[in-house]
Amino acid sequence: MRQGDQKGYVAGDGTVQALAPDQRQTEITLEGTTLEEEDWTSADHLGEVVVINVWGSWCGPCVEETPDLVEVSGALQEAGEPVQFIGVNSRDSVQNAQAFHDRYAVPYPSLQDDGGRTRAQLGSLAVATPSTIVLDPQGRVAARVNGPVDASTLRGLVEDVLAEGSAR
Repeated sequence: MRQGDQKGYVAGDGTVQALAPDQRQTEITLEGTTLEEEDWTSADHLGEVVVINVWGSWCGPCVEETPDLVEVSGALQEAGEPVQFIGVNSRDSVQNAQAFHDRYAVPYPSLQDDGGRTRAQLGSLAVATPSTIVLDPQGRVAARVNGPVDASTLRGLVEDVLAEGSAR
């Protein structure tokens, strides 16, 4: 059994929302400091699909979804796809967040909570923990999952956005 429990998180209702390119209006620029003390901004990843995952080491559903996120991230990286994953840690110390990253071999960076300021940049797009947001190469919200995401759903959302680029 994985560690983490069902306490202390805001439950998502599991809603999966995907937006057609002509319906995408919300642009996001996410900025922060990674657990490794590096500056990170989504503006540096325009032209790529960006997957933002809001998580906490204390959140049972986050613990459950992490292997799926790691799997999809690794498969897309191995395939050479232009996709950048970034975590947004919520309500953890840097030490606890880094221990979580190490324990589950998370291959992508996560931004520090910074008193909630980093997460606040996502506004109503990430009211639940966990939440996952997929940005298209223009930095617009293409999809979001309000609650835990599984590998199949995440892969499908990302591949749909990637396919838009090859169809042009």
